[in-house]
Amino acid sequence: MKKQIMATLLIAAMAVTATGCGAASNGGNTAGSGQSGKSKTYTLKVGTVLTEADPIFLGLEQFKKNVEEKTGGNVKVELYSGSQLGADEDVLEQAKVGAGVGIITDPGRMANYIKDFGILSGPYLADDYEGALALMNTSVYKGLADEFKNDGFKILSFNYYQGSRNLFTKTPVSKPEDLNGLRIRSSGSDVVTKSLEAMGANTTVLAWSEAYQALQQKVIEGVEVHNSAAVGSSIYEVTDYVTLTGHFQLLTGLVISNDWFNKLPEDYQKILEEESYNAGKHASSIVIEKDSEFLQKCIDGGVEVVDCDKEALKKAADKAYDELGYRELKDKLVAELGK
Repeated sequence: MKKQIMATLLIAAMAVTATGCGAASNGGNTAGSGQSGKSKTYTLKVGTVLTEADPIFLGLEQFKKNVEEKTGGNVKVELYSGSQLGADEDVLEQAKVGAGVGIITDPGRMANYIKDFGILSGPYLADDYEGALALMNTSVYKGLADEFKNDGFKILSFNYYQGSRNLFTKTPVSKPEDLNGLRIRSSGSDVVTKSLEAMGANTTVLAWSEAYQALQQKVIEGVEVHNSAAVGSSIYEVTDYVTLTGHFQLLTGLVISNDWFNKLPEDYQKILEEESYNAGKHASSIVIEKDSEFLQKCIDGGVEVVDCDKEALKKAADKAYDELGYRELKDKLVAELGK
C-alpha cells in the first residue's frame, strides 16, 4: 500500500514539474518572438555624388541622426559623399540583389528600370519645388513607385530637391535658336538628352566629374546644372553666361534595397520612411533658401545672367515628350494636377 501511495505522489510531482517547465518554455518563446528583429542591428550605407557641404548631404545627416536615435542604435546609417560608395548605377545594382545600400538618385536613372518613371524629370513639367512635390501625390507617381519592388528597390521618399536646372554656357543663350550647334553636356539620361536636343542643342554624354575639364578644353560649350552644383564644382570658372531656363526641377529620391528593407521590423520601416521624408524637406528648404546665394557666387565668379524667352524654350522642349513616348502619360499628369 505504501509503495502504491509513493508511486502516485511521484507521478503527480512529475506532472506538476512538467507543466511548470512547459509554461516557462512557452513564456520564453513568446518573449523571444515579441523581440524578433529588435535584438539585431542593421546597417544601411547611403551614397551620393554630392559633397558634404551640399544641402542634400546635410539632409542625410539629419536622416542618420534621427533614424539611429529612434531605433535605439539598432539601425545604423553610414553616409558616403562624392561617389565614395560607387556610381549610382553600381550602388543600385547592389541594392537590387539585397545589399544594405542606398543612393540619392534621379528619375532619369530609375527610368533604366521602369521607363515611364523618367517623366517625373521631364522638361517644364513643374515650375518650382511645390509643383514638383505635387507630382509625388499623383496616382501616376504612386503606381510607378510601387512597381519598383519587382525590380528589388524601395523608394523611401522622392522629395530631395536640388533646384532648378539652368544653362551655363560660353556664349549667351536667350532662345532656342541660340542653342543650335552648341555642344551641351548630358548625363546620358534619355530625358536629359532628348530635352536638350528638342531645345536646339547638340549633346555630349559625359560624367559630371569630367565636365569642368571638358569646358576648359572646349570639348563642350555648356552644361545644364542647378546653382548649388555649379558652385560646388566651380563650373562658373569655365563658363561665361548663365541662362535661368529652369527647364528641369531636379527632385531626387533615396532608393534602397527592397529585400533589405523587408527584413526590418515594421516600426523600423516606418521610421526610415518618415525620416527620409523629413530629411528631404529639410534639405530642400536649405536649397531654396540658399539658391539666390549660390547664383550670386556664380555671378561674383564671373558669369553674366542672360534674360531668356522661357515660353519659346518651353514650347521647343515639349517636343521631347513625343520623342520619349511620354505624351499620353504627360496628359494624364496634367489632367490629374488640374493644370
